[in-house]
Amino acid sequence: DAYNLKMEMEDEQAWMQGQYTLAAVMHGLSRLSKKGGKINYPDKPMLREQAEKRKEERLTENDKKKQRENLLMSLQIMQINFRNNHKNDEQGE
Repeated sequence: DAYNLKMEMEDEQAWMQGQYTLAAVMHGLSRLSKKGGKINYPDKPMLREQAEKRKEERLTENDKKKQRENLLMSLQIMQINFRNNHKNDEQGE
C-alpha cells in the first residue's frame, strides 16, 4: 500500500510538472503569435490558488445562519402575500 501511495504521489507530481510545462509553452507561443490573446503563466502554484479559491467560497457558520434566516423570512412573506391574494380572490367571487 505504501508503494502504491508513493507511486500515486509521484504520478501526481509528474502531472503537475506537465501542467506547468504546458502553461510555460502556451505563454511562450502566445507571445510569438500576432493574433489572439496573451496567455499568462500562473502567478502562484496552481494548487495554492485552488485552495485559496475554495477557502473564499466557504461560508462561515454565521453567514450560513443569516442565509437560512433570510430564506425563512422570504418564505413567510411569500406565504402572507399568497394568503392575502387568495382572500381577495374568494371575496371577489
